[in-house]
This record gives sequence, structure tokens and C-alpha cells, in this order.
Amino acid sequence: MVVRQEGTNYRGRTGTRWSGGRYVPKRKFCSFCTNNAKEIDYKNTSVLSRYISDRGKIEPRRRTGTCAKHQRALATAVKRARHLVLLPYVPEHIYKMGSVATLSPSSLAAETEPKQDKPATTEEAEETA
Repeated sequence: MVVRQEGTNYRGRTGTRWSGGRYVPKRKFCSFCTNNAKEIDYKNTSVLSRYISDRGKIEPRRRTGTCAKHQRALATAVKRARHLVLLPYVPEHIYKMGSVATLSPSSLAAETEPKQDKPATTEEAEETA
């Protein structure tokens, strides 16, 4: 026969089964509302990457704390950035690139511009001709 002490539950802890402080998470807030953002720019990949998981999915409102209005605008901006190859669609692209926000419009423009080899002086131009 098992004898329990007064005031302990079946696991030996004091108090009732549901006693103790209930975990109350810190209240989340919409960062777009606090910054008075008029619209969410799809070209700003550093901001958008905070709302994308490591698997390439758009994070839900309950995790990021954005309001419903800005969550809809955020989803549209992420989809536009994905369409223009500023953000990845699938995690395989994230693994190849290294992180979510490595691409930016300026870095893409620098990569796509053809490099032109110009001779430094006119003497070198005459030698090559």
C-alpha cells in the first residue's frame, strides 16, 4: 500500500495538479503598425526575410505578431519578391544561397551586367589590333 503525504500529488509535487504560475507569453505587436508603415515594399528583402521560415514558408500571424491587415500585405509582398527571384520558393534554394536575404536588387543587377574589357591605354589597344 502506497501512502502519500498530505498536500502532495501523485508525482510528489506539492500543491494541486494545476497549481503554480501559468505561462503567459509576452504580448506580440505588429511591427508595421508601430513604425507607421504605409505599405510593405517587396524589394526590401531584409525585412521580408524575418517573416519567412527556414523552410521558405511565410510565418503565421500567431508567431510573428503582425495584424491581419499587414499580414495580408506581407503575404502579397513575399509572393511578389518570390516571383522576381528576390526570395526563395523552396528550402533547396535557401541551402544553396546560404540564407534567405542574400539576394537584393542591386546585387542581381551587378551580376547580370556584362563586363566590358577596355584597354587601359591607347598603346595597348594598338598592340592588340
